Amino acid sequence: MIAIVRPLAVCSGLMLLGPSSAWAQARGGAADAPARLANQPPLTTSLRDLGILLARAPDLSPGIRSDRQRASATVVRLQALSRNWPAESPADYRANLASDVAALTAAVDSPSVPGLSATLEALADDLQIKLEHCTKSGGKLGGSVVVRVRSVRGGDEVKNWQVFYIPRVLAAAGSATPDRFPRLTSPSNESLVPGRYVMWLKDPVSDRLGERTTVKIGDGMKELLLDLPVPADTRQ
Repeated sequence: MIAIVRPLAVCSGLMLLGPSSAWAQARGGAADAPARLANQPPLTTSLRDLGILLARAPDLSPGIRSDRQRASATVVRLQALSRNWPAESPADYRANLASDVAALTAAVDSPSVPGLSATLEALADDLQIKLEHCTKSGGKLGGSVVVRVRSVRGGDEVKNWQVFYIPRVLAAAGSATPDRFPRLTSPSNESLVPGRYVMWLKDPVSDRLGERTTVKIGDGMKELLLDLPVPADTRQ
């Protein structure tokens, strides 16, 4: 399912961590932010590592070959743009791209047609969204997007739901734990790196889950409003 999206504004060596570990480091609390920053490789390093891994990825199917070529071409364009990016780029962006490297490392080192195909397709999509965000931000990095989520049922807001999310690359790899927005809806806000995500709602009282929704975050925006569906038979 695709969420209802309402844009609010528009702005002018390989990693050895597993995908889950890289993602966990990215989403730690403020108290350990300096340590997390020190652990994240520069964006140029992650882009270089992605290029090396993509060159190693076996062409196990026509779809894999196509997605590998699409991702490789996007990495080359991002590397060209990265010459104008700040040397100390934001920690969340660095960790997000490092988790892409970790996911692709796992897929290439243990190649299976379904696993490699899913990871490469999601990775190519994620990188293209990042490139588009940079391009629409005047060639700059563009930075994270403030995502505001409303929980709705039949067009009406329903409050007090948790918002869970995970980068689609990691969801495709099947090896990472989702994270959660810091507050209950509605709305609930979080700053996310451009890319494709899977999001869903959870009732913290009954543990009922909403439908998983694929969301694009980027497009040169600074802020984005999303409506995620509450299960139709939920009673508040």
